[in-house]
Amino acid sequence: MAAETEALIVETHLTVILPDNSDSFFRSVASGGRSEAVFQQVALEFLYYNSDREVGLLLRQARWMQTDGVLIYLPEQNSFKHEINQLESSGIPVVTLIHDTPLSERRAHLGFDDEGIARELVRMIGIRAEQDTQTWALLIGSDNEGQPTWGGTRIAAVVRSMLSSYGGVELLSERAIVHGYFSGEQASVRLLREHPDLGGIIVAVPQTLGGVVQALIDQHRLGSIGVVGIDFGAGVEEALTRGLLDGTISRHPEQVGVQGVRTLIHAVRGEYIAEYHDLAYSAVEPTRGTSWQE
Repeated sequence: MAAETEALIVETHLTVILPDNSDSFFRSVASGGRSEAVFQQVALEFLYYNSDREVGLLLRQARWMQTDGVLIYLPEQNSFKHEINQLESSGIPVVTLIHDTPLSERRAHLGFDDEGIARELVRMIGIRAEQDTQTWALLIGSDNEGQPTWGGTRIAAVVRSMLSSYGGVELLSERAIVHGYFSGEQASVRLLREHPDLGGIIVAVPQTLGGVVQALIDQHRLGSIGVVGIDFGAGVEEALTRGLLDGTISRHPEQVGVQGVRTLIHAVRGEYIAEYHDLAYSAVEPTRGTSWQE
């Protein structure tokens, strides 16, 4: 039986390309992918990059490795159309994860609904937004050069449009920051210094909310201003439990990995797959529990 299982495992070899594996979100993505690979009896090989320029090299490396399929998280606003098309022309299907290259020949794309997440962020601050006149800040994602990402720009447009119906809310110009604990902490400290009467912060940047929470603790403002964000992090769960945050969007990285590997396996086997898939997330609020988004 062991010999049969081993023979099945080596029949299909898939390559998963992700950013630096020190990131907890992508460690969970990898964990979910591994569990699906074991269930489906295929072999996974993980390649990691630390800078955007390494991505093209890893895509070419995957082709040299004669892999059966590639699942990749691409840096946003970077085009690797040529490398993806080379893989596809060699009979190696490519599935993109979270960020897409829609003009390439990639087989499918799995991503989060940025506009849906933006609507959930505004919904979670709805009661506060109906109160007295207040100023809110909006943090969105940026690339390594500090330019707003496409996803961040889309989120900002929806948030600004929805908050325009609340006459008492003044939304500051959005600030683009790279995701991460320290960038969230630094951006929040600057905001509080520049706007001491700030009414709230919308943290539309993944994996950044923990740093914002820490900044508010240090400035003795946690609980006195409104906060909604994306993902968890240091102190976020406790702050939610204590009712000091208005809510957060919880993305599910293990399921991202499971769905990504499952979709790629279907493509490798020549089965039909939809071109676009919306990944699941949930809104977590201290007073309303969890509401699932399909």
